[in-house]
Amino acid sequence: MKKSFKQGLILGGVVTLSALAIKRYQQSCSKDQSISHTAELDQRPSVDAKTDETEVGLTQLDSIQRADWQANGFPQTHAELERLEKEEDQ
Repeated sequence: MKKSFKQGLILGGVVTLSALAIKRYQQSCSKDQSISHTAELDQRPSVDAKTDETEVGLTQLDSIQRADWQANGFPQTHAELERLEKEEDQ
C-alpha cells in the first residue's frame, strides 16, 4: 500500500472517531439542559397569568401541560371528570 493511502485511512479513522465523540458529548449535554430547562420552567410564573384568569398561580411548565391537556380534550376539573363518567354510565 502506498504511504498516502495509509495516511488517508488513518486520518479518516481519526475524523470518524472525533465525530462520534462530539455527537455523544452533544447528546449528554442536551439531556442535562432539558432537565435544567424543565426545572427553570417550573419556577417561573405563567406568561399568560396577566391575561387569563385560569393561568393565575400556574408556572410556565404547568401552563404548557394545561395547554396540552386542552388540546387533547382531557377534563380540567374533578367535577367535569365526574360529569363525563356519569354520561358514560348512562
